[in-house]
Amino acid sequence: MWMSRRLPHLPTAMALAFTWLFIGLAVSPVRGSPNARELLLPSLNVKVSPLAKENLPLLYERLVAAFTWDYGSHLKNNRDRNLADGMTIYYARQELQALTDMWRATGDSLYLDMAANLIFQAIAEATDHSRPLLWYGQDRGDWPCFYHEAVATQTGGHSQLCDFQGSAGFLNVAIVLQQAGRPEWSLIADFVERQVVEKWLFYRPSITKADLVSSQSLEYLLAALNSGRDVREHFACICLDLYWLGRRNWPYEKWAKLLIDLYLAPRHDPNDPVPWSSARAGRVPPNWGLFVRSAPEGHTWLSVPNYEPARWNEPADTSHANRAAWLAIKALADGFVDRDVVDGLIGTFRYRIWAPEKGPFYFNNYVDGSDGELDGLSAGRGGNIWFGWHRLAPYDETVKALIVSMAYDLTTGGVNLPEGAQNKVMLNAQTCLEAWAARLISDRGQPFQVP
Repeated sequence: MWMSRRLPHLPTAMALAFTWLFIGLAVSPVRGSPNARELLLPSLNVKVSPLAKENLPLLYERLVAAFTWDYGSHLKNNRDRNLADGMTIYYARQELQALTDMWRATGDSLYLDMAANLIFQAIAEATDHSRPLLWYGQDRGDWPCFYHEAVATQTGGHSQLCDFQGSAGFLNVAIVLQQAGRPEWSLIADFVERQVVEKWLFYRPSITKADLVSSQSLEYLLAALNSGRDVREHFACICLDLYWLGRRNWPYEKWAKLLIDLYLAPRHDPNDPVPWSSARAGRVPPNWGLFVRSAPEGHTWLSVPNYEPARWNEPADTSHANRAAWLAIKALADGFVDRDVVDGLIGTFRYRIWAPEKGPFYFNNYVDGSDGELDGLSAGRGGNIWFGWHRLAPYDETVKALIVSMAYDLTTGGVNLPEGAQNKVMLNAQTCLEAWAARLISDRGQPFQVP
């Protein structure tokens, strides 16, 4: 059983100093001025494009300084947050993404310290707040819990989606910790494998270890996972990462291949046969795959089906489909898909989601280019692109220039983004875009590395 006493003691003084550096900048005496943030940021040469070669060193410094300010504000505003809360850990995945990007961009270990510290704090809080896991009222044992009120009746508060999204962020950090030669990565992998993955593998009383390593392993895995695309896309990333980290307790590579084949398979017709159909056993919902579409202009794009299986013939919203884009980039880097899948998603992003005729940084709410209301958000407000779609940038110069330009615009107040757009106002949006843009133009950023 996971023991919280095994958590490492990070360089606390260093981590605290880093935290207060951020907070100090965010609440400095000049904050009362409307231009306080701007006064702290390096200015570019206005006689040439912000993306001109001679401006890139200044732009890099500006992005790093903007991240420092914005992340400091985030820490100040969330200093009392509960990391054992399901939705808090759900959004922490993006925060960890931004910190690892800043570590890649700058090489400064303090960013990695902050990411690791956040994870171990979250693990300790979830362990301290362990709760019974319920299966139709049956107690399946006490487990560390990132509590989600919406599923309290069904599971006792344990959420597969929150667990998996948070754990995907944890493992992003574990990989870079291992690459940096820091042993904390192993404790993170232990927690994800033993307290998250195995919790859900054995959630159903009818599923045993023998089932999961049998010739019918794939069938039992699909039975163990919720049917939503987002859950399964996150779990595919978790499998890839645990396999990459050397874990062999479960057939992670086989499971990753199954899920990638199912959810990233180009699908030319709604009646195309399901990949791995021998393992289907009724477990593959109709929203599998990516629908291949050809535009009159000649380009090909891929439509991501709606994340609700019953609405499989409707397009996904741009925000949810970030997970498909992230998985595709990760699967390409690990050799599980061909480049044409990523190219098809680049077509989706450039010609369906991005709508420059409506504004330089305007993104439609849905992946097919439609722009209707999305969960109360009006047109152009829910087209989020900062936790998956932006990862296409290394593979397309137009997308790269767009993302870097957008991040620069955010450092000047985001005046060219639609009013109220979540790419500007949502938690972690600015920091994720600033960190990724800094990494894209950094000499050491390695943007083809995942994460």
